Amino acid sequence: MNLTNRGQHSILNALYLEAAENLLAAHGTHAHLVRQHGAGTSVPNTPSYVCVLGATGDGVALSSMLKIDRAVLISVHPLGSAEISQLDLEDWCRELNNQLVGRMKNKLLGYGVAIALSLPMLLSATDVTAIAGPDVTVNEHSFRSAAGQIALTLATFVDPQLELREREFSGEDDGALLEGAVSLF
Repeated sequence: MNLTNRGQHSILNALYLEAAENLLAAHGTHAHLVRQHGAGTSVPNTPSYVCVLGATGDGVALSSMLKIDRAVLISVHPLGSAEISQLDLEDWCRELNNQLVGRMKNKLLGYGVAIALSLPMLLSATDVTAIAGPDVTVNEHSFRSAAGQIALTLATFVDPQLELREREFSGEDDGALLEGAVSLF
C-alpha cells in the first residue's frame, strides 16, 4: 500500500472512531478507548454479541464488526433492564452497528463520498477475529465502560485513485443534512 492510500485508510479510521465515540455518548455510555491497534484487541472467550455490517460506494468499501459484552448491550438498550428478551438484544446489537456505520456515512458525505449500507448480520461465536485480503486495511479498537467491553473492527478498501478531502459547505444546496434531519423531497 502506498503512503497516499495509507492516509486515506487513516482518514476512514479516524471518522469511524469519531462516529463510535458519538454513538456511545448518545446512548449514555461513558466508554473510553483503551486500545487502538491494527489487530488483536478483542478479549477471547468473552460471551458477547457480534454484528457485521458492510458499506460500499464511490471508491470505498468498508466492513464494521461490533463485538459487545451482554452487560454493555443491556446498559445502552433503551429499556436498560436485564428483562430484555434475547431477540430484542440481538436486534439492538444490529441496530447499534447500523447506527455506527450510518454516522460514518454522514461524516463521509463531508468528503463527497456516498456509501450504501448492507443489512447487519449477527454472528454467534465466542472468539471472532477479522481476516482480510492484501488490499484491505484492518483496524481494531477496544472501548471499556463500567458495564464491560466493546470491540470494534473496521476493514477498509480504498480505490488508489480516490483522495479523501474534506469539502467546504456553503450551507445550502450541498445535499448534506444535519444528524436527525429528514429530507422529505
